[in-house]
Amino acid sequence: MGKFDKEYYFIVSSGNDANPMLTPDENTEGRAFRYEAQLIGSPPLVFFNGSFEYQRKNKIPSMKISSCILLSGSNLVIPGSIRDVLLELEIPNLHMHPVAYKHDDKKWYEDYWFMAFSERFDCWDRKFSHYDQEAPPIELGGFVLEQVYSYSLNDELLEKTPLRNRLLFQMGGDLSAFFVCHKSLLKLFNGSQESIHLISIGDF
Repeated sequence: MGKFDKEYYFIVSSGNDANPMLTPDENTEGRAFRYEAQLIGSPPLVFFNGSFEYQRKNKIPSMKISSCILLSGSNLVIPGSIRDVLLELEIPNLHMHPVAYKHDDKKWYEDYWFMAFSERFDCWDRKFSHYDQEAPPIELGGFVLEQVYSYSLNDELLEKTPLRNRLLFQMGGDLSAFFVCHKSLLKLFNGSQESIHLISIGDF
């Protein structure tokens, strides 16, 4: 285990069946919003719950949407209160764009922001992580990605990277492309345990 593996946490889905599956509408789907900055002043990204019918048929109660964090794949959709904190931290390569989300209650929730990194931080150690070394890497969206099963971080790379530049990032070189936060940001994300789960890289 690397010296930083217990200092960093993946932000992943809680696995709660009531979690909405954020699905972009037709106009949003055509925009490269998952890994590119959107033009300032361009329309909000629009999502709905793609699991609504499944959850309704299986009598899964709808999650109450207030200020919880939502997930769109590995990307986070955050309330404005969290965005305000992140703006002050000046996270490198992080772009946040307004979101309009239509929930199961037919209400629109608009104090939400989609988080996307235009550059990812490839900092998992190929020597000590467990990944599929037999299959060729996949090229997707301009990234070369491996299937990683367990992670250990590259101590040398993190030591020479200033902490402010690695407080929050999206894992590079990895098909899962999880968002990763430093332990100092745990309190910022801990209020959404119903929808997300924070797990240390050393325990993943």
